[in-house]
Amino acid sequence: MKNIKNKIVVALLALASLSCSDSFLELEDQQKVLTTEALLTLGDFNSSITGVYNVLSDADYYGRYFHLIPDVMSDDVKQNSQANRVRNYAEYVATRGDAQAEDMWEKMYEANLSLNVIINSDVKVDDDDVDDRDHIIGEAYALRGQVYFDLVRMFAQHYQFTAGANHLGVPIVLDFDRFSTPARNTVEEVYTQIINDMTKALTLMKDTPRSGNKGTLSATAVKALLARVYLYKGDWTNAEAMATEVIGSGKYTLVSNANYVSSWATSYSSESIFEITVTAADNRGSDALGRMYIVQGYGDYLPSNDVYSLIPVGDARRGVYKTDSKLAGDFAPFRMNKYPSTQGIDNTKVMRLSEVYLIRAEARAMKAAPDEVGARADVNAIRLRGLPSATPIASTGQALLDDIARERRIELAFEGQRLWDLMRKKQDVVRIQCTSPICTITYPNDRFILPIPEAEMDANPKIQPNPGY
Repeated sequence: MKNIKNKIVVALLALASLSCSDSFLELEDQQKVLTTEALLTLGDFNSSITGVYNVLSDADYYGRYFHLIPDVMSDDVKQNSQANRVRNYAEYVATRGDAQAEDMWEKMYEANLSLNVIINSDVKVDDDDVDDRDHIIGEAYALRGQVYFDLVRMFAQHYQFTAGANHLGVPIVLDFDRFSTPARNTVEEVYTQIINDMTKALTLMKDTPRSGNKGTLSATAVKALLARVYLYKGDWTNAEAMATEVIGSGKYTLVSNANYVSSWATSYSSESIFEITVTAADNRGSDALGRMYIVQGYGDYLPSNDVYSLIPVGDARRGVYKTDSKLAGDFAPFRMNKYPSTQGIDNTKVMRLSEVYLIRAEARAMKAAPDEVGARADVNAIRLRGLPSATPIASTGQALLDDIARERRIELAFEGQRLWDLMRKKQDVVRIQCTSPICTITYPNDRFILPIPEAEMDANPKIQPNPGY
């Protein structure tokens, strides 16, 4: 997909493995595959939803760039001397002709189109298969909500950027129409769609992942994703409620202090809630996220000493920072090792239980009648897992919020969230150890988000550009 209007890529659907060219106008044969006529059986549904997960694992989505780009724009990352890939984002000089923005937009809307087909299909199945069919439809709703959450974070300013979130978001497309020219919805409208989709999913899904592992969604996993949506929206009551349901489900447990580092080389640990599965058959190779950090790959980006210095001595989380004696000067001494596979087959961890605790901690501290006792208990669960001998936090008020923010930065580093945490708190990006031409990026800033791709705007006159591009 090069744009929504006239270059929609045919997604991986049942019984078909289709490709497209850059001038994808020949939709006669393929158009039927993008309609509900394509899905006739439960097997078609299974094939189609599997195809969506494959799109999510692509290097232009969770396979690399969706986590990498916002991280290199933040203060947790410094450029290595030879940094090349997505350097324009690290240095805030991207243009609306940027290939990564276009490819990411393409992949997200490709996934969206496939999910719409599943949601809008009316497949008749035997009574024994109704629950399985409904679960897949629920998965499609949940994933569509997640795709729009990803789109609106990457291509639009955060929810609190304007009163009522009435600034430009992304186009909401719920049906296939080759002649449509959708305009951008507001951020408020996009968030409403996200929440409606995820809430609808919960009425349809089972609480057992269809794949038997955490590489596909369960109902509780959707609640965890929804807790994050509510957090970013600033809906503290619902963020706390969703997080409490996930924690209280007993389905996940924090990995131990002793196993923290090894859990990053493990698929589906006890605290993993949802991962994008990457296997050797996917053959990500040099396109994998981890190879942007490890010495055996490109090694373009390095962890800042600033974020490392926040971690207490003896804390297990220091173990995911690996000393490299060949780094010198401002580039020394660490490499990030959360994605250690030299073959590029690390799963991308989308949601972990530790984040759910931190979501609830922030929600409890921020709601109208703060529960500071509960907030401290949640943040201490993560702090003391990292270092059991640490002094538990006992702060209140703004100091408590600062403690929660620090714990989020330590725990979620290099998981694609730091920039968005700064944005939603309306804070500057300040690179203490700066190896980039730009060391301070003040809030608000047009460049905190990606450009709407030029190809999209060329094809669709209703699409407005992002300011500053």
